[in-house]
Amino acid sequence: MLFLNTTIDGLQLGLCYAVIAMGMYVAFSILDFPDLTTDGSFPLGGVVGTILLYRLGLPPLLSLVGAFAAGCLAGMVTGLLHVRFGISKLLSGIIVMTALLSVTLALTKLLTGNGYTTVNFSYTANAFSGLFGGKDGKIMADGHILLILAAVVVLCKLLLDFFFKTKCGFMLTATGNNEALVTSLGKNTGFYKVLGLGLCNGMVGLGGALYAQLTRNYDNTCGSGKVVLALASVIIGLALFSKVRLVKPTTAVIVGAVIYSLLLNYLTLVDTDGTYLKMMNAVCFSVILIVNNTLKKQRIHKTVASAGEVSRL
Repeated sequence: MLFLNTTIDGLQLGLCYAVIAMGMYVAFSILDFPDLTTDGSFPLGGVVGTILLYRLGLPPLLSLVGAFAAGCLAGMVTGLLHVRFGISKLLSGIIVMTALLSVTLALTKLLTGNGYTTVNFSYTANAFSGLFGGKDGKIMADGHILLILAAVVVLCKLLLDFFFKTKCGFMLTATGNNEALVTSLGKNTGFYKVLGLGLCNGMVGLGGALYAQLTRNYDNTCGSGKVVLALASVIIGLALFSKVRLVKPTTAVIVGAVIYSLLLNYLTLVDTDGTYLKMMNAVCFSVILIVNNTLKKQRIHKTVASAGEVSRL
């Protein structure tokens, strides 16, 4: 029974994290931008969504849209620092992430009115109570929660896939692959970098709001480690489906997020009091990186060997 509950919790969290991972895929894999803003935009989306839902009484769907917009704004600031002022990619993300720690803290104090950094809204209707928010705030069964989360994730995936088929999405992808090509077409690569980072952090903010509504609780420290989680999800998904052409990267990233979330949840069965959980998380991420790098080297060696055989023929 404990294992089953852990698995269900892992699937629910994995679908929440899948939204974050799809956002990180845009920044990390497409733009080659290691964006650390994620650790700040996740709680930003959570607190903005909670304020809109808990304080202003807006419908759950609108609170999710507001969280997405807040995350977009944070990502665009990171992009502007890099593009407009020439600050390095890593430092741009660190600067905005650090600033967001104060922003989310101020918003949390505004929300609670008593200086607390944790908000519990168990009796407030949200996306997982009734049909996108019942009046009594009664939470749904686990199966219904999974269906709602899956629907949100699939919708985000379809919208992201559609975006990459548009001219704007194509130019964004081209900016990550070949900036000179985009410049030769008379387009501003800086605009597409800012757009991509805004999209990335918008999805991270949406994930933060989903997480808060799923747990019916907001904590100002909930963003800690989300960069590692998102990167691990992207790496796992892309590595698993690297040779499967029919699987789109967004789908691969979703699977990677669910796998990594289940792995982290199963670790709690080993370390019940959570003393070494962060360390085990770091070890798992290191192993994932080592395995991924090893597989890359093997693929490179095979490619070189094949090219050598062709040249001899």
